[in-house]
Amino acid sequence: MTRKILLLKTPEEQERTKALYREIFPEDTEAFLDFYYKERPKRILAMEEDGQIIAMLHLNPFLLSFFGKEITASYIYAVATKKEKRRQGIMGELLRYAFQLLKEEGEVFCILIPVAESIYSPYGFRTVAKLSKEESEAEEGINVLYAVPTKALLERRKKEALLDSEEDALPENPVLMMKILNKPLFLSYTGYPDESEEELLRRLSGERIHFSDDI
Repeated sequence: MTRKILLLKTPEEQERTKALYREIFPEDTEAFLDFYYKERPKRILAMEEDGQIIAMLHLNPFLLSFFGKEITASYIYAVATKKEKRRQGIMGELLRYAFQLLKEEGEVFCILIPVAESIYSPYGFRTVAKLSKEESEAEEGINVLYAVPTKALLERRKKEALLDSEEDALPENPVLMMKILNKPLFLSYTGYPDESEEELLRRLSGERIHFSDDI
């Protein structure tokens, strides 16, 4: 048995993960799946075992406003492991690889919307906000963290509105979790005192954050 982590960038490479997506997320329609793979994943980390994809996570970059500065942060999505391969530490390997990769590329933090917060808290993620199901605009100068409404983001949201989207697969009360990747940069942006990462994220959770569940 030979396992290795793959960084899949091209549509042809990423196509190999579609079968796993269908297996783990059967609630998503083929129309949405085709749209998503065409529009969304910039990179996919996958675990290959003897030529078969057995686990994956998607790294989708977003332009965010963070304390008045525009930064890129990756949204981790479609975290999946084949059922018979679970509880073997595979997802932990992929997450740690992703953290190192994103840190080396200069990202301050990464975010995700968990099915259960307890799955990701051992990896340093903490809940920083509840997600709104109401459409509203972020208030510049008031919200310290929000997705910048770029033309590409707005166009994608319009297209997704015509399809069965991820919303159906979200937990009943979705939340946004964050992991700090570069603490010195995080401190420089926020002006917070030098405390533990857990305490820093607790401080952030008390700020005005604006995210809808169609991220």
